[in-house]
Amino acid sequence: MTSPRGIDDGSLGLSDSQHNRRKRLVLLHHAAKCPSAEGHCKISHCSEMKRVWKHIATCKGANCNFPHCFNSRVVLSHYRRCKELTCVVCGPVRETDEIQKTNKKRTAFTAGFHQDTPSHCRLCLQEGDEPLVRDCSCRGRTGFKHLSCIVAAAENKSRQAFAWNRMMVTREAFTTCPDCNKDFQNEVCSDLLKARVIFVEREFKTDHMLYLHAMVDRMRVLVRKRSEQYRAEGEETCSKMLTVIEEIRRTNTQSNAFMLNVATAYSVMGSFSSNRAEEYHEKSREIMQQLDEKEIEAITFETKHFGL
Repeated sequence: MTSPRGIDDGSLGLSDSQHNRRKRLVLLHHAAKCPSAEGHCKISHCSEMKRVWKHIATCKGANCNFPHCFNSRVVLSHYRRCKELTCVVCGPVRETDEIQKTNKKRTAFTAGFHQDTPSHCRLCLQEGDEPLVRDCSCRGRTGFKHLSCIVAAAENKSRQAFAWNRMMVTREAFTTCPDCNKDFQNEVCSDLLKARVIFVEREFKTDHMLYLHAMVDRMRVLVRKRSEQYRAEGEETCSKMLTVIEEIRRTNTQSNAFMLNVATAYSVMGSFSSNRAEEYHEKSREIMQQLDEKEIEAITFETKHFGL
């Protein structure tokens, strides 16, 4: 079956029920926005779902026998009520909606000045073959940079921070635009978080807390993407996270801050893994139960205030 463009319909270890509900929601989402005349769309079942939409608009019967009416109403009700960003049923559709909204806003904003976009990078002042990126809050002609230049600048800032024992500043260096001081978004943010893991792994791998924190941030991105394209990277990152956690336990450096970081790591691995989700979430809960609320609040404040 041809899947609607832009939405990953891979099961990724889902149960048959979850897969069927996701598949139905994907088709309903496509049919609601499909511009093709009925019978002319290349997506399988598009016409059928369009007829379901027309029927649902007037249907009020709880025991309706119209084909696909009841199951479609159930999955649409779930989509309207669900607030979980990583939901295996509606997460891919919700993520696609957000990407499309972001792209529309970006297109509308840049329409008036795209011809005036600078031809050189704000950091290296060169043109180069690499495209310029700017997915932050910079406006007008400011803020356009090469991704490689952003990474190089972030690495230099991180090395300087190491001399002052502030290595966790690396997150801000990799995720915050140096011009507008706002976080990078979407694919730019995703690429920079991946670059941060590579940098920390290359130069500061023995700093277990920093290394684990960098991988947790990257895993959050992979959880949201939920695509087979990133499956191998996610599994490899999970394996590295488990190795770091074991090293932390072996060296007996289990401070409260470390334990909260470990609990977060287990939680995000549980959201990504389909085979060991219950095991990881249970480990996360066990660690969190060992820390009282005041300890967690103090660690969270320290993390945000001092960049730890």
